[in-house]
Amino acid sequence: MSNRPILCCFAVAASLITQTVVAAGDLEALAGKWSVKKVNDQGQDYSQAITVTKDKFVFEILGAEDRVIIHVEGDLKLDKLGPFPTAHFVNLRAGGSASNMRDVDDEYTAIYRLEGDSWIMAANFDKVREQMKPGLDNYQRVKATSAATTLVIDEIAMEDTPQSATWYLCFEAKVDDVTSRYRIEGKGYDKNQVTIPLALELPKVKAGQKCTFKMQLDDVDEDVCTDEVDNRSTGEFTTSEKGSQAFKPEDNWRYTIRWHLK
Repeated sequence: MSNRPILCCFAVAASLITQTVVAAGDLEALAGKWSVKKVNDQGQDYSQAITVTKDKFVFEILGAEDRVIIHVEGDLKLDKLGPFPTAHFVNLRAGGSASNMRDVDDEYTAIYRLEGDSWIMAANFDKVREQMKPGLDNYQRVKATSAATTLVIDEIAMEDTPQSATWYLCFEAKVDDVTSRYRIEGKGYDKNQVTIPLALELPKVKAGQKCTFKMQLDDVDEDVCTDEVDNRSTGEFTTSEKGSQAFKPEDNWRYTIRWHLK
């Protein structure tokens, strides 16, 4: 009886084991945030950021003042295509923000090279996409300033509100089990386009965590933090060193939240 089938099976098994070990090692090494700065066809600066947590990823395209333009979440799977390490971005959900996403019927495969704090990816060569050009990106690891920081929600820029008279604000933010509320009794606003400084702090928050919030508006001060409120908006954003995100809960209600980590 020939030993060739046995040797062939052994070679396949050894290859699979090697791929598994490589993938597991690289997933651990990739944990954290990576960023690359780019310039679009109009000469405008922007950046791309990928945050890897275990086998999950968050990808964002950021414009001026770290404004989120595109937000994508999904699963990250690593293996090898011949001699090349390969990253597969699958089970995608995408949108203009973390609070406004939908399922995406697509997958992205990139050949990569990981060297210390440099993650080089050759992306969009797997298929033709009208809005995504093939290219080589050199992502650099974003150094964490500390194990835990403080999230500061700086302000809310209220572009439009559903309130027609003097209105009051109640804002509550939460990260894991940490909750903080902003409300100034008797402080009312009588116009739509107003920026409200919050300086609301949530301790022990790391970059990449989800911050959920609830905002309530009412023309009666005593009702604004109760269940009898006129207008309520809920949402979430992914914390980062500095960022902003726009929300539109109703046709006549638009606002932007700005934050930073310290």
